[in-house]
Amino acid sequence: MAMATKPFFYRSFRTRSLSWLDLNWQEVRKAYAVFINDPSQGILHILAAGRGSRWQNWVEARLARQAEKLAGQPIAIDLETLRQLPETTLGGAYAAHILGHGYDPEGFVTVESRDSWLQRRMAISHDIHHILTGFDSSPVGEFGLAAFVWVQYRDLLNLFVLSHVPWFMVGHPHLIGKTVRAVVQGWQMGQQSQPAIAYPFEQNWQTPVTEVQRELGIVG
Repeated sequence: MAMATKPFFYRSFRTRSLSWLDLNWQEVRKAYAVFINDPSQGILHILAAGRGSRWQNWVEARLARQAEKLAGQPIAIDLETLRQLPETTLGGAYAAHILGHGYDPEGFVTVESRDSWLQRRMAISHDIHHILTGFDSSPVGEFGLAAFVWVQYRDLLNLFVLSHVPWFMVGHPHLIGKTVRAVVQGWQMGQQSQPAIAYPFEQNWQTPVTEVQRELGIVG
């Protein structure tokens, strides 16, 4: 008996849809190959996969409109100064987060994105979003944050991170409930919040985190 095949129009639609995304599929494959063992490298590969694509161009055009008042504004981060601020403030909490984990504030600012005010802001904002949402840097926390940012950005990177949720839950069945709650919470926060990309965090380091959250409408 012959195997049923997908109708031609289905296969044609699927091919056109994937082609329209204009992604670098070789980089996508590399990202999936390394992400589990080396998340940072996986993220760099998925950023490369989307760079210059129609999808990424659409995302950036949308975010640029939201943050048009910040266009071209440079971002300078002085962790030594920020660490002097109370940890209840945006700057103090951010510095404690970065220094406590040994992170580089510009770890995901690639050579290609260094001269783009928007791409640089997007890269640096990741850890600021950790502070604003309250999600930690554990895998569960990263999934919750990815849901928040995906709702806000609709980007490839955070969809890529969220695509690992099922595999994570299979390997960590005791964390299924916690993971689902984090993703749902992040999704709801992203829907309720004002566009976080448009918030001038570099002008508000001394503002209490709770005040920034109220201004953006981020409710835990």
